[in-house]
Amino acid sequence: MSDGLRVDRVVHAFGDRVALDGVTCEVPAGRLTGLLGPNGAGKTTLMRILLGVLPADGGEVWLDGRRLEDVHDRRSWGYMPQERGLYPAMTAGAQLVHFGRLHGLPREEATRRARELLEELELGDRWDERTDRLSGGMQQRLQLAAALAHGPEVVVLDEPFAGLDPVAVEQLSAMLRRRADDGCLVLFSSHQLDLVQDLCEDIVMVDRGRTVLAGSVSGLRAASGQRRLRLQLASAQRGWVQAFEGVEVVSDHADDLRLTVPPQVDPLRVLDAARACGPVLDFGLELPTLSELFLAAVSAAPAREVVR
Repeated sequence: MSDGLRVDRVVHAFGDRVALDGVTCEVPAGRLTGLLGPNGAGKTTLMRILLGVLPADGGEVWLDGRRLEDVHDRRSWGYMPQERGLYPAMTAGAQLVHFGRLHGLPREEATRRARELLEELELGDRWDERTDRLSGGMQQRLQLAAALAHGPEVVVLDEPFAGLDPVAVEQLSAMLRRRADDGCLVLFSSHQLDLVQDLCEDIVMVDRGRTVLAGSVSGLRAASGQRRLRLQLASAQRGWVQAFEGVEVVSDHADDLRLTVPPQVDPLRVLDAARACGPVLDFGLELPTLSELFLAAVSAAPAREVVR
Protein backbone atom coordinates (compact mmCIF):
# COMPACT_ATOMS: atom_id res chain seq x y z
CA MET A 1 0.00 0.00 0.00
CA SER A 2 0.98 3.62 -0.54
CA ASP A 3 2.68 5.61 2.23
CA GLY A 4 1.43 9.00 1.07
CA LEU A 5 1.42 11.79 -1.46
CA ARG A 6 3.29 15.07 -1.05
CA VAL A 7 2.71 18.24 -3.06
CA ASP A 8 5.62 20.67 -2.76
CA ARG A 9 5.19 24.31 -3.84
CA VAL A 10 3.32 23.48 -7.05
CA VAL A 11 2.75 26.37 -9.45
CA HIS A 12 0.71 26.54 -12.64
CA ALA A 13 -0.51 29.42 -14.80
CA PHE A 14 -2.73 29.71 -17.85
CA GLY A 15 -1.12 32.59 -19.67
CA ASP A 16 -1.01 35.53 -17.26
CA ARG A 17 -3.60 34.01 -14.93
CA VAL A 18 -2.20 32.08 -11.98
CA ALA A 19 -4.17 28.95 -11.12
CA LEU A 20 -1.83 27.50 -8.49
CA ASP A 21 0.55 29.66 -6.52
CA GLY A 22 2.86 27.41 -4.53
CA VAL A 23 0.38 24.83 -3.22
CA THR A 24 1.93 22.57 -0.59
CA CYS A 25 0.21 19.72 1.22
CA GLU A 26 0.47 16.08 2.24
CA VAL A 27 -2.10 13.33 1.64
CA PRO A 28 -1.55 10.29 3.89
CA ALA A 29 -2.68 6.81 2.97
CA GLY A 30 -5.33 5.13 5.08
CA ARG A 31 -7.28 8.35 5.69
CA LEU A 32 -9.93 10.24 3.77
CA THR A 33 -8.55 13.57 2.58
CA GLY A 34 -10.75 16.31 1.15
CA LEU A 35 -9.34 18.88 -1.25
CA LEU A 36 -11.75 21.70 -0.47
CA GLY A 37 -12.44 25.19 -1.69
CA PRO A 38 -14.89 27.26 -3.72
CA ASN A 39 -15.34 26.89 -7.45
CA GLY A 40 -12.34 28.46 -9.15
CA ALA A 41 -9.96 27.85 -6.25
CA GLY A 42 -7.63 25.64 -8.31
CA LYS A 43 -8.77 22.18 -7.18
CA THR A 44 -9.26 20.67 -10.64
CA THR A 45 -6.00 22.14 -11.90
CA LEU A 46 -4.15 20.55 -8.98
CA MET A 47 -5.82 17.20 -9.60
CA ARG A 48 -4.84 17.29 -13.26
CA ILE A 49 -1.23 17.92 -12.25
CA LEU A 50 -1.36 15.06 -9.74
CA LEU A 51 -2.64 12.79 -12.52
CA GLY A 52 0.02 13.95 -14.98
CA VAL A 53 -2.52 15.48 -17.38
CA LEU A 54 -1.07 18.97 -16.87
CA PRO A 55 2.58 19.80 -16.20
CA ALA A 56 3.51 21.89 -13.20
CA ASP A 57 5.26 25.15 -14.02
CA GLY A 58 7.10 24.80 -10.74
CA GLY A 59 7.25 22.56 -7.71
CA GLU A 60 7.11 18.78 -7.40
CA VAL A 61 4.77 15.92 -6.57
CA TRP A 62 6.07 12.95 -4.59
CA LEU A 63 4.56 9.53 -3.86
CA ASP A 64 6.09 7.17 -1.30
CA GLY A 65 9.22 9.29 -1.16
CA ARG A 66 9.75 9.21 -4.93
CA ARG A 67 9.15 12.10 -7.29
CA LEU A 68 6.43 11.42 -9.86
CA GLU A 69 7.96 11.95 -13.28
CA ASP A 70 5.28 11.29 -15.92
CA VAL A 71 1.85 9.81 -16.56
CA HIS A 72 3.23 6.26 -16.48
CA ASP A 73 3.76 6.63 -12.72
CA ARG A 74 -0.02 7.00 -12.35
CA ARG A 75 -1.17 4.07 -14.50
CA SER A 76 -2.41 2.06 -11.54
CA TRP A 77 -4.33 4.96 -9.94
CA GLY A 78 -8.10 5.06 -9.81
CA TYR A 79 -9.61 8.32 -11.11
CA MET A 80 -13.18 9.56 -11.11
CA PRO A 81 -13.68 12.70 -13.25
CA GLN A 82 -16.25 15.36 -12.45
CA GLU A 83 -17.84 14.80 -15.86
CA ARG A 84 -19.01 11.23 -16.35
CA GLY A 85 -16.77 9.18 -18.62
CA LEU A 86 -18.94 6.11 -19.13
CA TYR A 87 -20.10 4.45 -22.35
CA PRO A 88 -23.87 5.11 -22.46
CA ALA A 89 -24.81 2.11 -24.63
CA MET A 90 -22.74 -0.39 -22.61
CA THR A 91 -24.32 -2.34 -19.76
CA ALA A 92 -23.21 -1.69 -16.20
CA GLY A 93 -21.53 -5.07 -15.83
CA ALA A 94 -19.76 -5.00 -19.20
CA GLN A 95 -18.57 -1.48 -18.43
CA LEU A 96 -16.78 -2.47 -15.24
CA VAL A 97 -15.28 -5.58 -16.80
CA HIS A 98 -13.99 -3.39 -19.64
CA PHE A 99 -12.28 -0.95 -17.25
CA GLY A 100 -10.78 -3.80 -15.27
CA ARG A 101 -9.40 -5.35 -18.46
CA LEU A 102 -7.94 -2.00 -19.53
CA HIS A 103 -5.85 -2.11 -16.35
CA GLY A 104 -4.58 -5.59 -17.18
CA LEU A 105 -6.88 -7.81 -15.12
CA PRO A 106 -7.70 -11.24 -16.54
CA ARG A 107 -11.34 -11.47 -17.64
CA GLU A 108 -12.32 -13.80 -14.83
CA GLU A 109 -10.87 -11.53 -12.14
CA ALA A 110 -12.29 -8.40 -13.81
CA THR A 111 -15.75 -10.02 -13.86
CA ARG A 112 -15.50 -11.07 -10.21
CA ARG A 113 -14.46 -7.60 -9.10
CA ALA A 114 -17.19 -5.99 -11.21
CA ARG A 115 -19.88 -8.10 -9.54
CA GLU A 116 -18.49 -7.36 -6.08
CA LEU A 117 -18.42 -3.61 -6.73
CA LEU A 118 -21.97 -3.50 -8.07
CA GLU A 119 -23.22 -5.45 -5.05
CA GLU A 120 -21.35 -3.13 -2.70
CA LEU A 121 -23.01 -0.11 -4.33
CA GLU A 122 -26.44 -1.80 -4.34
CA LEU A 123 -26.43 -2.07 -8.13
CA GLY A 124 -26.16 -5.84 -8.32
CA ASP A 125 -29.50 -6.15 -10.10
CA ARG A 126 -28.38 -3.69 -12.81
CA TRP A 127 -25.66 -5.88 -14.31
CA ASP A 128 -27.39 -6.17 -17.69
CA GLU A 129 -28.90 -2.67 -17.81
CA ARG A 130 -27.61 -0.06 -20.21
CA THR A 131 -25.79 2.80 -18.54
CA ASP A 132 -27.90 5.51 -20.18
CA ARG A 133 -31.03 3.96 -18.65
CA LEU A 134 -29.72 4.30 -15.12
CA SER A 135 -30.63 7.30 -12.97
CA GLY A 136 -28.09 10.07 -12.48
CA GLY A 137 -27.26 8.85 -8.98
CA MET A 138 -26.80 5.28 -10.21
CA GLN A 139 -24.49 6.47 -12.98
CA GLN A 140 -22.46 8.37 -10.40
CA ARG A 141 -22.09 5.20 -8.32
CA LEU A 142 -21.16 3.26 -11.46
CA GLN A 143 -18.53 5.90 -12.26
CA LEU A 144 -16.98 5.33 -8.83
CA ALA A 145 -17.03 1.58 -9.39
CA ALA A 146 -15.21 2.11 -12.69
CA ALA A 147 -12.47 4.01 -10.86
CA LEU A 148 -12.10 1.09 -8.42
CA ALA A 149 -12.44 -1.74 -10.95
CA HIS A 150 -8.76 -2.72 -10.80
CA GLY A 151 -8.26 -2.36 -7.04
CA PRO A 152 -6.08 0.78 -7.03
CA GLU A 153 -4.01 1.82 -4.03
CA VAL A 154 -4.37 5.52 -4.93
CA VAL A 155 -7.86 6.90 -5.63
CA VAL A 156 -8.44 10.46 -6.85
CA LEU A 157 -12.00 11.75 -7.26
CA ASP A 158 -13.08 15.12 -8.65
CA GLU A 159 -16.35 16.38 -7.05
CA PRO A 160 -17.78 12.86 -6.52
CA PHE A 161 -20.77 14.13 -4.50
CA ALA A 162 -21.97 16.85 -6.87
CA GLY A 163 -25.68 16.52 -7.57
CA LEU A 164 -26.25 13.45 -5.41
CA ASP A 165 -29.14 12.91 -3.03
CA PRO A 166 -28.36 12.14 0.66
CA VAL A 167 -28.76 8.37 0.21
CA ALA A 168 -26.28 8.28 -2.67
CA VAL A 169 -23.86 10.52 -0.74
CA GLU A 170 -23.91 8.07 2.17
CA GLN A 171 -23.39 5.06 -0.14
CA LEU A 172 -20.37 6.63 -1.82
CA SER A 173 -19.03 7.85 1.52
CA ALA A 174 -19.25 4.38 3.06
CA MET A 175 -17.41 2.87 0.10
CA LEU A 176 -14.61 5.41 0.34
CA ARG A 177 -14.30 4.85 4.10
CA ARG A 178 -13.85 1.13 3.51
CA ARG A 179 -11.11 1.77 0.94
CA ALA A 180 -9.28 4.09 3.33
CA ASP A 181 -9.65 1.54 6.14
CA ASP A 182 -7.96 -0.97 3.82
CA GLY A 183 -4.97 1.37 3.51
CA CYS A 184 -5.74 3.15 0.24
CA LEU A 185 -4.81 6.75 -0.37
CA VAL A 186 -8.14 8.51 -1.04
CA LEU A 187 -8.23 12.15 -2.17
CA PHE A 188 -11.43 13.80 -3.32
CA SER A 189 -12.35 17.38 -4.13
CA SER A 190 -15.49 19.25 -3.16
CA HIS A 191 -16.77 22.80 -3.00
CA GLN A 192 -19.57 21.67 -0.65
CA LEU A 193 -17.58 22.04 2.55
CA ASP A 194 -20.28 21.26 5.09
CA LEU A 195 -21.62 18.32 3.07
CA VAL A 196 -18.31 16.46 3.41
CA GLN A 197 -17.43 17.72 6.90
CA ASP A 198 -18.25 14.41 8.59
CA LEU A 199 -16.52 12.36 5.89
CA CYS A 200 -13.10 14.04 5.82
CA GLU A 201 -10.43 12.97 8.28
CA ASP A 202 -7.87 15.35 6.78
CA ILE A 203 -8.40 18.41 4.63
CA VAL A 204 -6.47 20.64 2.29
CA MET A 205 -8.27 23.95 1.77
CA VAL A 206 -7.28 26.06 -1.20
CA ASP A 207 -8.36 29.52 -2.23
CA ARG A 208 -7.14 31.55 -5.21
CA GLY A 209 -4.51 28.93 -5.90
CA ARG A 210 -3.00 28.87 -2.43
CA THR A 211 -3.19 26.50 0.52
CA VAL A 212 -5.02 28.28 3.34
CA LEU A 213 -5.56 25.38 5.77
CA ALA A 214 -4.31 21.81 5.97
CA GLY A 215 -4.37 19.08 8.58
CA SER A 216 -6.77 16.86 10.47
CA VAL A 217 -10.34 18.09 10.69
CA SER A 218 -10.58 17.43 14.42
CA GLY A 219 -7.29 19.20 15.12
CA LEU A 220 -8.10 22.26 13.02
CA ARG A 221 -11.56 22.67 14.53
CA ALA A 222 -10.28 22.27 18.09
CA ALA A 223 -7.32 24.62 17.55
CA SER A 224 -9.39 27.38 16.00
CA GLY A 225 -10.41 28.79 19.37
CA GLN A 226 -13.92 29.22 18.00
CA ARG A 227 -16.60 27.60 20.14
CA ARG A 228 -20.32 28.14 20.04
CA LEU A 229 -22.64 27.35 22.94
CA ARG A 230 -26.22 26.55 21.99
CA LEU A 231 -28.86 26.96 24.70
CA GLN A 232 -32.59 26.37 24.63
CA LEU A 233 -33.99 28.38 27.50
CA ALA A 234 -37.37 28.63 29.21
CA SER A 235 -36.52 32.09 30.58
CA ALA A 236 -36.34 35.30 28.56
CA GLN A 237 -33.59 36.72 30.78
CA ARG A 238 -30.30 37.44 29.02
CA GLY A 239 -28.56 39.84 31.39
CA TRP A 240 -26.31 37.11 32.77
CA VAL A 241 -24.44 36.95 29.44
CA GLN A 242 -22.79 40.33 30.16
CA ALA A 243 -20.97 38.85 33.15
CA PHE A 244 -18.62 36.94 30.81
CA GLU A 245 -15.99 38.98 29.01
CA GLY A 246 -15.61 37.97 25.38
CA VAL A 247 -18.86 35.98 25.20
CA GLU A 248 -20.99 37.32 22.37
CA VAL A 249 -24.53 36.62 21.23
CA VAL A 250 -24.59 35.13 17.72
CA SER A 251 -28.37 34.71 17.53
CA ASP A 252 -31.31 34.97 19.89
CA HIS A 253 -34.63 33.75 18.52
CA ALA A 254 -37.53 32.72 20.74
CA ASP A 255 -36.04 30.29 23.27
CA ASP A 256 -32.92 29.50 21.20
CA LEU A 257 -29.73 31.35 22.19
CA ARG A 258 -26.34 30.88 20.53
CA LEU A 259 -23.15 32.33 21.98
CA THR A 260 -19.51 32.42 20.95
CA VAL A 261 -17.30 31.39 23.87
CA PRO A 262 -13.61 32.43 23.78
CA PRO A 263 -10.93 29.98 24.98
CA GLN A 264 -10.42 31.75 28.32
CA VAL A 265 -14.06 31.25 29.35
CA ASP A 266 -15.26 27.90 30.73
CA PRO A 267 -18.51 27.05 28.89
CA LEU A 268 -19.73 25.15 31.97
CA ARG A 269 -19.68 28.42 33.93
CA VAL A 270 -21.80 30.01 31.21
CA LEU A 271 -24.22 27.08 31.39
CA ASP A 272 -24.43 27.39 35.19
CA ALA A 273 -25.25 31.09 34.87
CA ALA A 274 -28.03 30.32 32.42
CA ARG A 275 -29.45 27.62 34.72
CA ALA A 276 -29.45 30.05 37.64
CA CYS A 277 -31.96 32.21 35.72
CA GLY A 278 -34.32 29.42 34.74
CA PRO A 279 -34.60 25.94 33.22
CA VAL A 280 -32.25 25.00 30.38
CA LEU A 281 -34.24 22.72 28.10
CA ASP A 282 -31.31 21.75 25.85
CA PHE A 283 -27.69 22.75 25.29
CA GLY A 284 -24.65 21.85 23.25
CA LEU A 285 -21.10 23.01 22.55
CA GLU A 286 -20.36 23.29 18.84
CA LEU A 287 -16.99 23.60 17.11
CA PRO A 288 -16.77 25.71 13.93
CA THR A 289 -17.87 24.17 10.65
CA LEU A 290 -15.46 23.79 7.75
CA SER A 291 -17.18 26.71 6.04
CA GLU A 292 -16.55 28.90 9.09
CA LEU A 293 -12.90 27.81 9.23
CA PHE A 294 -12.50 28.59 5.54
CA LEU A 295 -14.08 32.03 5.81
CA ALA A 296 -11.88 32.88 8.79
CA ALA A 297 -8.75 31.74 6.91
CA VAL A 298 -9.40 33.76 3.75
CA SER A 299 -11.02 36.87 5.23
CA ALA A 300 -7.80 38.88 5.08
CA ALA A 301 -6.50 37.46 1.79
CA PRO A 302 -6.25 39.93 -1.14
CA ALA A 303 -8.55 39.33 -4.11
CA ARG A 304 -6.95 37.82 -7.21
CA GLU A 305 -8.38 36.25 -10.37
CA VAL A 306 -7.78 32.53 -10.65
CA VAL A 307 -9.01 29.82 -13.01
CA ARG A 308 -9.84 26.18 -12.35
